[in-house]
Amino acid sequence: MEQIKLSHPLVQLMPSPERSSESTWTRRSQPELSQGMSPEWSELSLENWVDNTRSMEDIKRSYEHLESVELKMCCLSLSIFPPDSVIKKRPLIYWWIGEGFVTTTQGRTAEETGEEIFRKLITSGLIQVQPHNAFSSIVVNSCTVHPWVRHMLVSLAKHAKLFDFDSRWPRMPSYSKDSISSCRRACLVYDNPISEGSNGRKVEDLLTVFNVNEQYLSLKREWLRKLKKVEVIQLGRWQNSASHHIEVEDKGFLKGLGAQNKLLKYLSLRGISGITKLPSSILKFLNLEILDLRACHSLETLPPDISPLRNLTHFDISECYLLEAMPKGIEKLSSLQVLKGFVIGDSEGTPCRIGDLAQLRHLKRLSIHMGNQAEVQKGEFHKLEEIVSLRHLKLSWGVVSPNLKAKVAFQSLDLDYGETDKWTVEVLRLKHLNNLEIAFPKLKDEFPRLHYLEKINCHEIEKDRYDEDIVWSEYAEYTCI
Repeated sequence: MEQIKLSHPLVQLMPSPERSSESTWTRRSQPELSQGMSPEWSELSLENWVDNTRSMEDIKRSYEHLESVELKMCCLSLSIFPPDSVIKKRPLIYWWIGEGFVTTTQGRTAEETGEEIFRKLITSGLIQVQPHNAFSSIVVNSCTVHPWVRHMLVSLAKHAKLFDFDSRWPRMPSYSKDSISSCRRACLVYDNPISEGSNGRKVEDLLTVFNVNEQYLSLKREWLRKLKKVEVIQLGRWQNSASHHIEVEDKGFLKGLGAQNKLLKYLSLRGISGITKLPSSILKFLNLEILDLRACHSLETLPPDISPLRNLTHFDISECYLLEAMPKGIEKLSSLQVLKGFVIGDSEGTPCRIGDLAQLRHLKRLSIHMGNQAEVQKGEFHKLEEIVSLRHLKLSWGVVSPNLKAKVAFQSLDLDYGETDKWTVEVLRLKHLNNLEIAFPKLKDEFPRLHYLEKINCHEIEKDRYDEDIVWSEYAEYTCI
C-alpha cells in the first residue's frame, strides 16, 4: 500500500472532506439515473453535461465522504468492470486483499475487513446489491455498479493512473503494448491480447495482472517469467454467472510462473477449463495467501504435498469434480481460514482425512464434498467440534456410481453430540444429502448459534422427491422453497 501511495498522488486526488452521518446520494436521486449512458454520448459531447448534473454531484459527494484512502481505492477498483456487469463479492474481496487495500487488523481478518468495506460501499449507494438467490435477501454475494457511478470512477482511476483506458474501447481498461505508462496494473481485455508484446512497458514492474473479459487466454511462458514483482494474478472468473467460460491456449502456461517471483499473494484460476494439473512449481510461491481454483472442471491432480504454502489463508477447490483426494499437508497450513471443496474419498487413496482438519485452529469457513467413493469413518465428523473458530460449514455429495450405491446407502452423518457438547457453527448449508433425516427444531437445538441455514435436496422420500427444502435466517421466519 505504501508503494502505491508514493507512486500515485492519491491523497490529493481523493480528499477527505468532513464526515457525513448519511450518504448524500440517496435513492431519491436514482430516478434521474434510470437511463444508463449510451456509447454515443461521448461523440455527442454530452459527458460535460453529465458531469455537471445534480445527480452526478451527489455521486461525487458520496465518494468523497468515504473516510479512508483504502476504502476509496477499493471503490476505484470497480472502474475496470464492463458496464452492467454483475460482480461476485468473493473474488472482489480477494483482489482487495492481494492488492493490500484491505489487511488484517487487531481482532479482524483481512476478509472481514473486506466484508465491512463492501457493506460501506452499499450504504454509500456506490454499489447496488444482488441477492444470494430468489428466496433470500439476507445473503448477498454480488453487486452491480450504476453506469453514472462507473463514469465517475473511470475518470478518477484514469487520473490516478491506477489503470490504462484504451481509446479503442470507450471507457474500458487495457494493456497496450505501444503505450509508455507508469501504470503498474495490466488488464486483459477481449481482442487486446497481452501476449503480443510489451514494447515500452516494464513488465518486470507490474503489480497486478487482471483478466477483465478475455475468454481465450494466450499467455506466453516467456512473458510470465518476467513477472518478478507481481502480487496479484487474477486470470479466473469474477463474473456472477457460472456459465462464463474461460480457456487457455497453452495448458502448461503455469510453468512460466517461476521461482523468481517472491511476492505473489493472490492467484485465481477460477472457472478456467483445460487445466488438468496444478504443477509443483506453485509451491515456490511462499507468500501466497489466496489460491482460488474454484470450478476448474478439468483439474484432476494437485501437488502431492501442499504444506510449503504456510502463508495460505484461503484455499478454494470447490466444484473441481474430477479431484478424488486431498494432498498431504493441508493440516500443516496453520494460517488457513477458508477451505472450500475438501474432498472425502476412499480411505486408502486419501492421505488427508477430515479428522486432520482439527489442527487448523483458525479455520472459519469449510466446505466438504463427498467424492464418488467417499468413506466416512464412524465418529470422524466429531473431530470438527475441535475447530472452535469454525463459523461456516457446507456439506455436499457427489454422484454415486451404481456399484457403490448400496454401500453408500448405509452410511450416515451423525449430528448428535449429546446434551452439553454443541456446535458453534453460525452458517450451515446442507445440499444433496439423500439420507440426511433431521428435523428443523433438532438442527436449531444442535446448532445453538445458527444464524443462517440452507437445506436443499436432503432426505429422499422417493425417487427425485425430497423432504421440504429450507432457506432460513434468524432474522426472518424460515421458508420452504
